[in-house]
Amino acid sequence: AHIEMLAHHDALTGLPNRALARDRFDQAAAQAERYRSGAAVLYLDLDNFKTVNDSLGHAAGDALLCDVAARLTSAVRANDTVSRQGGDEFLIVLGDVTDENAVAATALKLVEKMALPFRINGVPITATCSLGIAMYPGNGTDFEALLKHADQAMYQAKESGRNAFRFYEESSNTSVAEHLHLLSAMRSALENGEFRLCYQPQFELSTLRVTGAEALLRWTHPQLGPLSPAQFIPLAERSGLIVDIGAWVFAEACRQASAWHQAGWSHLKISVNVSPVQLRREGFEAMVRRSLAATGVPARCMGLELTESLLLADSPALREMLTRLHGLGLGLSIDDFGTGYSNLSYVKSFEVEQLKIDQSFVRRMSTHSNDAGIVQAIVQMAHSLELEAVAEGIEDAATLERLVAMGCRYGQGFHWCPALPADEFLRYCATTSTGQPA
Repeated sequence: AHIEMLAHHDALTGLPNRALARDRFDQAAAQAERYRSGAAVLYLDLDNFKTVNDSLGHAAGDALLCDVAARLTSAVRANDTVSRQGGDEFLIVLGDVTDENAVAATALKLVEKMALPFRINGVPITATCSLGIAMYPGNGTDFEALLKHADQAMYQAKESGRNAFRFYEESSNTSVAEHLHLLSAMRSALENGEFRLCYQPQFELSTLRVTGAEALLRWTHPQLGPLSPAQFIPLAERSGLIVDIGAWVFAEACRQASAWHQAGWSHLKISVNVSPVQLRREGFEAMVRRSLAATGVPARCMGLELTESLLLADSPALREMLTRLHGLGLGLSIDDFGTGYSNLSYVKSFEVEQLKIDQSFVRRMSTHSNDAGIVQAIVQMAHSLELEAVAEGIEDAATLERLVAMGCRYGQGFHWCPALPADEFLRYCATTSTGQPA
């Protein structure tokens, strides 16, 4: 038994070694194929381990490695594998992966835990890490390829300033440099006030009364001009910068809602999209409460739009936090409903009020009977669960008429107008006969 242990485990930390990590990966990959899910390989390297060894000695370095092993193991699920590759390098195999957002949340948790001080022989030590991620099967189907790609991504994390994580991307060095430049520009944009919010009106379909708006982030890059959110939001999520950007978005939306409320438009409600990375980050609830208190806006004037994948986590802590926020008066919606997998019992347990039907179905209602059937089913299901259905992407009168006939109560889309700056939004409401202040 002792020989078997030594053959498959690291002698210092007791963690699985590379051979056992490979075996665990093979199991995770087989399970992913069987259940049509995914897996991920995370390569982690300590940022300043050499300094610890040189200044405190190898015994202190060994003690730090053991503490790092324990901390990493506590940050992942029991069925995930943390292994030591040698030196200050660790490998983590995640199985049963649903999407990149879930992996990003785990990576963010690992980076944050590692940033907390260690205490070695009574001396506080900071040992941050750089972490690279390769996804199975998207970045490779065998262990060696994924290990190589995760290692490359880890070095990208180091080059970006360390204490960070990066996903592997099959792109040229030029593209990687462009991403790093864009990430740096986003940080500057946040500091210099370059971001702004636009607001897409939401209507009660039967009366065409404006009931609120969805806040949408916009950014005009100093050199590249206006950028689509699809160009920078995924990068912000992967880097963790979405947490700071999201905090700004919610605070700015609260400020705007408060201004509208004080101007007499008290019935308008602003909904804000929330990244899973934000919600899994400690301090989200405090940020929401702080923004509400600072602006004085009633919580009922604000809403949070969540993703379907978030419900799959079934985290008691997350559910309790959302219940507390809902208790303040905030509305909860599931965005892009129908594009992912939802456990309907979770929809009720998370106290969701609205299901937002993804625009890909709504836009094809007139030409694809299957999409019309999906929309009809979601509307009926929402009614059965005593929830409101909101149709996104309404672009013509025929679609609007069909949605009203189906019993869909709310909607938004280019049939009326695109997202507007705050002042234009209010002028639009003022010139819409059904949009007068309540």
